[in-house]
Amino acid sequence: MTPFTYEEASILVRLLIAHCITDFLLQPNKWIVDKRRRVWKSRYLWYHGLLTGALAWLFIPQLNLWWAVLLIIITHTITDGWKLSTEKKRGSRLSFFLIDQLIHTTIIVILWLWIINGWGKMNVFAQAYLPNYRILLRVLGYLLMIGPVGYVIQYLTRKWFFELDPDDSLKEAGKWIGILERVLTITFIYIGQFGAIGFLVAAKSILRVIDKPDKPSSEPTLIKPFSSRKRTEYVLIGTFLSFTIAILTGLVINWLLAL
Repeated sequence: MTPFTYEEASILVRLLIAHCITDFLLQPNKWIVDKRRRVWKSRYLWYHGLLTGALAWLFIPQLNLWWAVLLIIITHTITDGWKLSTEKKRGSRLSFFLIDQLIHTTIIVILWLWIINGWGKMNVFAQAYLPNYRILLRVLGYLLMIGPVGYVIQYLTRKWFFELDPDDSLKEAGKWIGILERVLTITFIYIGQFGAIGFLVAAKSILRVIDKPDKPSSEPTLIKPFSSRKRTEYVLIGTFLSFTIAILTGLVINWLLAL
């Protein structure tokens, strides 16, 4: 249970929904192109800010909250202008997008707490959930899957990596595939959905079968329907290491939580 009532929490959800709609669904491509080209001089930057405030007010239709709507318009426009001008100088980067969304979300949460006078309740919420052992233990599991485990697998398989021929794989694609499969696996362990892990393994195995056909030197016109043997074996070793470590980690964490 949280210290916030249903009505109080619903205000935050409504504000976030309004933000998502205006930022990702109600921006025509024409607006985006013009904003990137002209930044502060683009009228669409200001239209977008006004639209953001108008939709937020529509989702919380209370006339006495005009000040919150005004702050949303001002802060949203300034934040978007900062992001666009920075991208124009340094190029588009994921970090700029994430910072932009983090600022928007933080402002929405602050305004929400101001609207409901919920600073005291937020303090209670933080004290109850941030140091929570069960949450922290699961977070530790995710951090292990994202960071250290990848280095362990890379270390254990590096002697085979140098035997592989140069490949046209996407840069760091294998790293991200490994992170995602471990995060999904440990999540399935947390919620007790062991069968879903089997589907995950099967899906990856099928993709590896159709990955990259080989042309045998003896018959250059004949294409085999399977990946090269060395690469397939290398990927299988990494995959089984990844799943094994994720499953064991998840089981250990579930055991600790059950104590």
